Amino acid sequence: MTPDLELRRRVLVVFYRRYVRADRAWRLAQIEARSWFPARERPAVPPIGDAGSRLRRLYDRRDRAIAQLAAAHREYAAVRHRPTRKVRILALPRC
Repeated sequence: MTPDLELRRRVLVVFYRRYVRADRAWRLAQIEARSWFPARERPAVPPIGDAGSRLRRLYDRRDRAIAQLAAAHREYAAVRHRPTRKVRILALPRC
């Protein structure tokens, strides 16, 4: 594995873990928000919260994490599919 590919892979793993944490926090906050409503009166759509609310901040953090993960994945794929450059050294005979 080339150093550039290894670096991109580590960055991809970091952003994946960040996304997983953000997604878990958002899902737990959704469950908590739904618990405020009786089962029969719960909205059918998942709540994302009002601007500035804790739920909205978690949603925005998750959204940013998804975007960063996608960008890191594109970078990793670009480096992975880049043709490796082979260096040829020609040795000339001594005269």
